[in-house]
Amino acid sequence: MLVDLEPVQGHEQGGTRRVLVVSYEPFHRSGLMTVCPISAARQTSRYPGDVPITAGDAGQTKAGVIICGQSRTVSTARVRGRIVGIVRDPATRTAVRKALTHHLGLDIPARLDGALAE
Repeated sequence: MLVDLEPVQGHEQGGTRRVLVVSYEPFHRSGLMTVCPISAARQTSRYPGDVPITAGDAGQTKAGVIICGQSRTVSTARVRGRIVGIVRDPATRTAVRKALTHHLGLDIPARLDGALAE
């Protein structure tokens, strides 16, 4: 799906670009969706939250990376086109889930991050 990510601040991915929608349909009824930008400027992971995606998967015309470390919730009004494709590769889907889990700190046991009283 193409989404307009402007305006941006700092090192955020910007412009109209492909994104992977990582939120579920019921949330989209609120007029919002959570997305991870996709960059075709590079094909290898540079950061822990980067997940490679091959050309042909999810309608990708070139190989690239899903940048899970820059996930953000945006208005559905930012959509600039139709759904381009769906990530069907189980390994890519699993890698995205793991990257988001790590990025959000959900892989840290509650007792270690202070969420549970000692």
